[in-house]
Amino acid sequence: MLPFNETRKVTNQQGWCLTGPTVLAVEWSIRQMPGTLSGIWYDVQTPGSRSLMMNGTGFITINWGRGSAYQVKFDSLDKHFTTVYPEVGRFDLVIKGEVQNITEFDSLACDSLKGEIMAFHNLLALESLQLTDSWVSGDIADLPASLQQLSLKNTLVHGDLATLQRMSALKMIDLSGTLVDTYSGAVLPAWANGIQLKLRDLHLTAGEIDELLNDLAVTTTRNGKLDIGGLNARRTSNSNLACTALAARGWTIICVHGHATFGSLDITFGDENARFEEEAA
Repeated sequence: MLPFNETRKVTNQQGWCLTGPTVLAVEWSIRQMPGTLSGIWYDVQTPGSRSLMMNGTGFITINWGRGSAYQVKFDSLDKHFTTVYPEVGRFDLVIKGEVQNITEFDSLACDSLKGEIMAFHNLLALESLQLTDSWVSGDIADLPASLQQLSLKNTLVHGDLATLQRMSALKMIDLSGTLVDTYSGAVLPAWANGIQLKLRDLHLTAGEIDELLNDLAVTTTRNGKLDIGGLNARRTSNSNLACTALAARGWTIICVHGHATFGSLDITFGDENARFEEEAA
């Protein structure tokens, strides 16, 4: 391993991925080793600096894809890491070492970061992953179950919200504006009281909204906040009892407001529930 803070030129002969394969998950999975975070890169269209914020314990070595690498010692403090790209192009980001001890990874909303979220699969201690407004893609089922805070807002990730049943430690998640557009139902865990679930603009159907509310109502979690507004369907009367139960436990539900017609009846949902914030369709 390189001495702390030493910078050294690296070559292909030293095993670094400087250019990387084409953007195919199967090719990256072959290269992904337990002590490596690889499969994401910077698509630099405008030369300049790019930064990450990370936290954890132990040692890692960062290769920014420019042919230089340096070692970092974590001490459980948030740290910013920056490099400068003087030219346009694709630059593969490779992090080696004790990646299993990384607890936080924040792209700082960099819109030139791309790649597959499966790159984070081996980060078994990862608690916070913030990739908002980046161009990362992939199935959310590939994320580690240790996550407590997850923000993938306005990214290209996809999958089924039922995957959330794996993430029993969640305290906050934001999948708004992603391609996660289904919920097949799940036995949801007893998340921490006060959990925030931001699931706006996912194009969920009325049936999926009802099922999610019903599944949440079965849990014991209190004082949560669920935002299912925007480009999601209106819920139906099938989730009335669930909404009443959630409101009794202090939940705030932000949902699409409107009327739904059943037979000859026009029914308005949520009007008399003070804990519901409604949005015009």
